Amino acid sequence: MKSLERTLLAGAILGLMGTLTACSPAEEAKQTPQEPKPEVQAENQASVPADSGETIYLADTIITMDEGQPRVEAVVADDDGTIVFVGQEAQALKQFPNADKVDLEDKVIMPGFIEQHLHPFLGALTLSMPVIAPEEWQLPSRTWPAVNGHEEYLAALSAVEKEMKDPNEVLWTWGYNNFFHGELTRADLDKISKTRPIGVWHRSAHEFYVNSAFVEKFGLNQGDIDKQGKDVVAQSDLESGHFWEGGALIYLLPRIYKDLGSEARFRFGLEQMVELLHEKGVTAYNEPGAFIPEDMVGLYKEILGADETPMYSFFTPESKTPYFMKGKEGVVQAVEEITKTFPDEGKVRFFKNQVKLLFDGAIISQLMMMKDGYLDGHHGEWIQTPQEVEDITKLFWEKDYQILVHVNGDEGVEKLIEILKRRQAEYPREDHRFTIVHFANSTDEQVKELKELGAIISVNPYYVTGFGDRFGEVGLGEERAHAMVRLATIEKEQIPVSLHSDMPMAPADPLLLAWSAATRQTNNGNVLRKDLALSREAALKGITIEAAYSWGMEDTLGSIEVGKVANFTVLEEDPYKIDINKLKDIPIYATVFESKLFPIDK
Repeated sequence: MKSLERTLLAGAILGLMGTLTACSPAEEAKQTPQEPKPEVQAENQASVPADSGETIYLADTIITMDEGQPRVEAVVADDDGTIVFVGQEAQALKQFPNADKVDLEDKVIMPGFIEQHLHPFLGALTLSMPVIAPEEWQLPSRTWPAVNGHEEYLAALSAVEKEMKDPNEVLWTWGYNNFFHGELTRADLDKISKTRPIGVWHRSAHEFYVNSAFVEKFGLNQGDIDKQGKDVVAQSDLESGHFWEGGALIYLLPRIYKDLGSEARFRFGLEQMVELLHEKGVTAYNEPGAFIPEDMVGLYKEILGADETPMYSFFTPESKTPYFMKGKEGVVQAVEEITKTFPDEGKVRFFKNQVKLLFDGAIISQLMMMKDGYLDGHHGEWIQTPQEVEDITKLFWEKDYQILVHVNGDEGVEKLIEILKRRQAEYPREDHRFTIVHFANSTDEQVKELKELGAIISVNPYYVTGFGDRFGEVGLGEERAHAMVRLATIEKEQIPVSLHSDMPMAPADPLLLAWSAATRQTNNGNVLRKDLALSREAALKGITIEAAYSWGMEDTLGSIEVGKVANFTVLEEDPYKIDINKLKDIPIYATVFESKLFPIDK
C-alpha cells in the first residue's frame, strides 16, 4: 500500500476511534410532566387541508418534550414526514377526518431517540467478530457473555479459535481489557496458536495485541516501525506484539486494514448495527470525527440510505488527517471537501460548519491526561497535542464553526479551557456551542469555567457503569474513579448536556445511557457518588431535545412540535413513572421515521 494511502487510512481510523436551551435542574417530585393546558393546543395546529394524506398517531401517553404542552393525546404528520398538529384527540379527528389513524392504545410515544455520538465503522467491525469483553454484549446475531480474569479470557479465546474451520483465517476478536483480563503478550497468543494469525483488538479500540503468525502474515518488522518516527516507535512493541495509539493507528492499521475491514465483515456489521439501533429506538445518530474512505462510501449509501433504514445518519469531519496532510493553510478547505462525500440533503449527510478534534488518549486504556497522574506511575498520551489543538481551534473558531473536542482527563480539560479562553478573548462569540465530548474526569471548578465560556457538554455516562468499580482499584483510585462524569454539577450550572455511547465504547442504547446517568449504577450493582447523578428529566432530555440542540437541530428534531420531523420512539411503559432503576429495561415497541411506522421485530 502506498504511503499516502496508509496515511489517509490511518487518519480515517483515528478519526473514527476518537472518540458531538440549557437543561434546568428538576426535583424528582416534579419530574412527571404536567397535563397540557387547553389554550396552548390551538397554537400548535397547522392550517392544512383535511384530506391531504396525513396520519394521526394516538396513544394513551404522548410525551412531547415541549414545555408548553408536555403531554398530549394526538400528533398528526403529513406525507412529507412533518408534524402538522399536536394536541387533543377530539380536535385532531375533527380537523383531519380523512387522515389515516394509527391507535397505539396503551403505548407511550416520545420524540425519536437520538444517539448523539457513535462510530458506525468501529461498531460494524468490532461487533461483527467474536466479542470477549468484561461485560455481556447482546447483539441481534447472538449474545456474548461477560468474561473476566486472565485465565478465563485465554480459555474463551482458545475456544473461539478451536471453532474456526479455515486454518488460514485470521482470528479477529474485540473486547479485551487489560484492567479486567490481565496483561496479554505475544507469547500468550502463540500458546493458543503458532500457525493461525491472531489479532486482539482492545476494548478501547486504540490498541492491538498480535501473535507471531500475525507478525509473519502482515510483514511487521522493526525497520518499518522505525521509519514512522519516534512517537510511533515509542508506542509500538513488536517483541511483545503490542501496538497502541500511534503504533496502532499509524503503523499497524494501514497494513491490516483490508483484512480487518473486509467488505463482507463490514456489510454484515453495518446491517447488524442498523438493526441494533432500531431495536433500541434510535431515529438519528451522528459520528463526530468521521473520515470515510472512498471504498466505503457506496456501502454507507446502500445500507444507511436504504428506504427500510428508519434513521438519520449524520457525520462530522475529523481534523487530524487534514491538518497533517495540508497544514494550517489547507486544513479548512480539506475539511470542507470531506463534507462533500455525501449529498447536502437526505438521511445520510455530513454536518456543515462543524469539526471534531481529538485531544487526549482513550479512557478505557487509561491514557487520558490526568493532572495527578496514575497510581502505578504510568502516564497518559496526547492524540492531538495542545499546540495542534490551539492551531486548529483558532482556524475554525474564526470561521464560526461549531468545534467538538474529545477530552477525557482533567489535565486535558484544563488545557482546553485555556485554549477556549484565548478563542473568546481574540474573537468573541455567543452561541458557539463549543462541545466537550466524553468528559470523564473533571473538577467542579472546571465545570463552572466551561459554563462561563459558553461551552456545552456531551458525556458518556457508561464510564461509571462499566469502569467505575475497576478504575477505583487500579490507575485512578476511588476518589477520582467514582467521581467520573460529574453530571449533577453540569446540571446545577445549567449547561446543556446530552448523552452518547461512543459505540462500541458503550452499548448504543439511549435508555441504558439515561439509566446510567440517573442512577450511577455499575455492572456490579454498586452506586458510585449518587450525588453526581443527573435528574430523570435531564437524562431523558439528554437523549432527545438536548441531543438535537448539540447538533444545532433543535428546530427540527428532539421534541414533538408542529413543523418538526415526525420521528418518534414508541415504548411499552412510561419512563417518567417507572422505577428509575428499571428505566433501561423498558421494551421498545416501534419507531416512527418521517411519519412511517417501523415496528420492532420480536
